[in-house]
Amino acid sequence: MSFTRIAQKIGVSTATVSERVKRLMNSGIICGYTTILNTSEMGMVTLIAKIKTRQGYSVEDVGKEIAAMKESCCVHHVTGKFDLVVIAKCAGYDKCGGIIEELKRIEGVESVDAELVLKTLKEELKVEM
Repeated sequence: MSFTRIAQKIGVSTATVSERVKRLMNSGIICGYTTILNTSEMGMVTLIAKIKTRQGYSVEDVGKEIAAMKESCCVHHVTGKFDLVVIAKCAGYDKCGGIIEELKRIEGVESVDAELVLKTLKEELKVEM
């Protein structure tokens, strides 16, 4: 939505909206702008991997290495049986096996439990407040 449209909706000037957005960006709340693609329509497959790290390894360091993979979209440090949950996008089902094997080869990864998404019912990055 344009700054002008936002300004009209909330009853302030475009300059006010621009300044507020600039402050939100400087504070790290707004991290950037992007195009959101329907990856399913592009033939991409979503891979969800739950990862257990080896004793003595930093979960955060392992997570950062996974985050550096071009296929990874989200890497979450979580509670429960696993340490990390990774969401990755594969260029077709046949490529997912290679990504799983790549995850297993990362130093500090004890195990990988992976699922392939058959159909996405909802996938959004926007947050309603």
